[in-house]
Amino acid sequence: GQADVAFSGISITDKRKKVIDFSEPYYINSFYLVSMANHKITLNNLNELNKYSIGYPRGMAYSDLIKNDLEPKGYYSLSKVKLYPTYNETMADLKNGNLDLAFIEEPVYFTFKNKKKMPIESRYVFKNVDQLGIAFKKGSPVRDDFNLWLKEQGPQKISGIVDSWMK
Repeated sequence: GQADVAFSGISITDKRKKVIDFSEPYYINSFYLVSMANHKITLNNLNELNKYSIGYPRGMAYSDLIKNDLEPKGYYSLSKVKLYPTYNETMADLKNGNLDLAFIEEPVYFTFKNKKKMPIESRYVFKNVDQLGIAFKKGSPVRDDFNLWLKEQGPQKISGIVDSWMK
């Protein structure tokens, strides 16, 4: 690749670790299943998921969650998921009633609910299932410097910086 570093809410996955190096995680992410507030969807347990249509943007870590956790337990099949180019299309389909539930990550939830004032409600949260990191070229010495900087800043300061941008 041409870049020395990449960052933009990049999930640390085993597949990605094969081609790039990651910093230590700077954010522990949660995944939300949301619906429009006026749709009275109650998920008392995940066995009820099969009753609903679910969508999210292509290339997101939700596919791994479904494939590795939900599908083996019979909760939901990856083949039933509606994929979209971006969150904007996903949320538009949710708003228009073409989708029952959308998978969105925690910062996106707060953006749509608080900043964009979209009347959505969380129906289920998969807490702390995703770690975000900065991506570096394999073997980059910059990664060690960045990890040292993260450690020097400490978790509280990093959390404050991240929250100021993501919530």
